[in-house]
Order: sequence, then structure tokens, then C-alpha cells
Amino acid sequence: MDSEELSSLCSSLALEEDEETLSPDLEAGLQAQGERSIERSLVGCVLSTGPIVRDAFVHMIKGVWKTKEHFEVEAIESNKFVFHFLSTADRRRVIFGGPWCYQNKLLVLEEPTWVGDYKKMSFSKAPFWIQLHNIPVFCMSKTVGSILGNMVGLVQEVECNQDGLCLGTFIRVRAIIDISKPLKRTLKVRLGTDKELVTILLIYEHLLELCFHCGVLGHPLKECPGRRSIKGDNLKLKYGAWIKAPIPPFGVTILQSKRRQPSSGPSSHAPSHGNTTMQ
Repeated sequence: MDSEELSSLCSSLALEEDEETLSPDLEAGLQAQGERSIERSLVGCVLSTGPIVRDAFVHMIKGVWKTKEHFEVEAIESNKFVFHFLSTADRRRVIFGGPWCYQNKLLVLEEPTWVGDYKKMSFSKAPFWIQLHNIPVFCMSKTVGSILGNMVGLVQEVECNQDGLCLGTFIRVRAIIDISKPLKRTLKVRLGTDKELVTILLIYEHLLELCFHCGVLGHPLKECPGRRSIKGDNLKLKYGAWIKAPIPPFGVTILQSKRRQPSSGPSSHAPSHGNTTMQ
């Protein structure tokens, strides 16, 4: 019985006369133990329209993450897992090593807030490295990158040198974005003293299964719900392969980050910041 069936069953049951609503007083030790467990756990969902082979997924991810200490994988629903770490450092390395994927499907990770809260998780946020193109030379800085990046998502890092300057032909930012909505393709901003309108092109690194019709991750074009309502050859694609950055990214020198990134595992196309593909 999965969590949705269990929740539906609980809500449909009426209390009998001899049944009570109880509010147990948990001992402080038990609550502290639960909190420590949460601090060392992650919940993940593989965005796929079909089921995945759980045993193969568990075997592969243990080999790719290469944690310093052992961790356990618990399957809770179709394509959903709980990862129990012995070390908070390993957990942190996995979080900042993303995005991760399995068989070209995005693995979305969330940090639990309380035991048993899995069914309330939306798995709608994921980190990506995003390239901001067509930026004037005088705006190639960490400050501008942070401002523009926060218009796309929640910025975690801007790649720059020690002087706060962004080298190359574009600015590279890591941001947590809402993947339940269509990906932003451009930003229209006014820059400079003359407030000239500039169109900033957004290109995403390690972008996986993206629908070129609706711009949402998690399903291919042929399975897009919005496509079914369009007849004949009237389908106009708003997205294309141009939104996916070449791997490795061209036109940029990968700088050493102040924060050491975790090992990305045996992937031949994972840069110093980026994801690992699990086949």
C-alpha cells in the first residue's frame, strides 16, 4: 500500500465510540533521535513517466555517489526513495554535487522536515548551472550575475575570479529553479546608464528530458499533455536543442570554486560543477 492509498484510507475511516484521538507525549530523547535521523536523510524522486528498476537504481547510485561512509536506500513509492546517511558531510556533498540523473531522468532531491512527511513533498525544485549569454562586457561581474540569476531562481553560486569578475563570453550561475513550471528562455532587462533593453539568453547545463513544446522537465515531447489538444501539423515548439549547453561548455574556463565540490563519479562529461549521469 503506497502513501496515497494509506492517506485515503485513514481519511475515510470514522472513529467508533471506543476509539480516541490521542496526543502522545514523546520523550525528548526520542524526538532528538528523530531530528538527527532527518538531518542525515534525503528524499529523492526520479522524474519519469514510467517505473524504473529499483534494484538497478540502488546499485548504480551507491557506486556513483561514492560516499565516505555507508548509506542505505529505502524505496517508499514508485520512483521515490529515502537515502539514509551516516554522515552529514556525505549528505551535504550529494546535495551540492547535483543535479543528478538516472538513465537521462532527473533525480530531484528534497530535505525532509519531519519523519513521514514524504507524501507532502512536491519535488518541484532542482539546482542547475545556467549560462547567461548576450551580457554587455561592463556587466560581466558576480554582482550582475547574482541579480540576473535571482530572476531565474535562487542563486547558490556565481562563477567568477577573486576580483568578482566573470571571465569568458557568458556568466555562469548555479541556481535552484522551479521545475514544475516552463523553463525561462530569456530575460529582458535594461542595463547601463542609457537603460538599453537587452535580451539575455539562458542556456542550461546538463539539461535532461525536456519537453520542447511546454518547456517542463519530466516528460518527452510525444507524451506532453498540451500537445494532445493540437491537431495536425499546427504544433509550434517554443524550445529547441539550443537551450541545452554543449558538454563540456564552450567559451569558458572552469575556475576553482572556493567550496570544494564532491566527486561526480565515473562520468566522462561532468565538469567541476555539474551532474553525474547514472546509466
